[in-house]
Amino acid sequence: MRRYSKFVFPLAFLSAINLFATPITLANLDYSNPRLKDLRNQVKENLRLSRSSVSDDKLIPLKYFQYKVKKDDSFFKIMARTGMDLETLSSANELSSPHDLAEGMILEIPNMRGVFHPESTPNTNQAKEEISKKYNISRDKLQFDESRGKWFIPGVMMGKREKSFFYGFGFLSPLEGALLTSGYGKRNDPFTKKQTFHGGVDLAAEQGSDVLASQDGIVDFRGENGGYGNLIILKHEMGYETRYGHLSRYQVKHGDKVRKGQKIGEVGKTGRATGPHLHFEVRRNSKRQKPVFQTHI
Repeated sequence: MRRYSKFVFPLAFLSAINLFATPITLANLDYSNPRLKDLRNQVKENLRLSRSSVSDDKLIPLKYFQYKVKKDDSFFKIMARTGMDLETLSSANELSSPHDLAEGMILEIPNMRGVFHPESTPNTNQAKEEISKKYNISRDKLQFDESRGKWFIPGVMMGKREKSFFYGFGFLSPLEGALLTSGYGKRNDPFTKKQTFHGGVDLAAEQGSDVLASQDGIVDFRGENGGYGNLIILKHEMGYETRYGHLSRYQVKHGDKVRKGQKIGEVGKTGRATGPHLHFEVRRNSKRQKPVFQTHI
């Protein structure tokens, strides 16, 4: 028998649960829900154990609870009710922003706080040792998720810079005084009139208006690109990129370093456009996310 604080089970039995059990469904986030109470208790206990310096204090093995997002839910409500923090909830569900949450989305909520190591890494002693050193955490605290092929690192927190991006404070509006004509998400396509997903925002402005870099970065692409027309792609830190479409003119070239607020081009109507406007996208690790500006339009 190994000691799991007040949760005592044979180690082999716990390993089997972790490997074969399906996630536990949370029907609601009412504090009276027994399953929610169980989740919160496990999170609390694992938080205590992850901070313990006693080597024999083993974490309750990693497992998940599932919750289907409802109409009136918010990222922060779910985070508070489940005992999570923003690092865990965003990492476990690959959310780049609180605004990525949508009604009907199925969230996976771990029974401990922490983050997944971003790259798929083998479940080997060597990999475990490398990750242990990278995050300055005891090997015994690390958890491996076979289904994801990734290591879970308990107790890791975001830095201030990463949090600013997550909350949407990292990006400046790429146009001053522009009119938002088409938002992020489902919309009726202006050409086909059919409902499609719009992966950015459209900002109407006069032809030739200055387009500004939304954040410091490097010009990763400059050229014509299908429906985008004349397009600039800027690469930023932490896996972020921004896209600026339908431009009439470029002010930068491939490989240039640009500063936040610097002019990089001018508004146009090239590509698949009904009139002068800027199509603007934010992506992280190739995944689109809802643009949120430091200066809201």
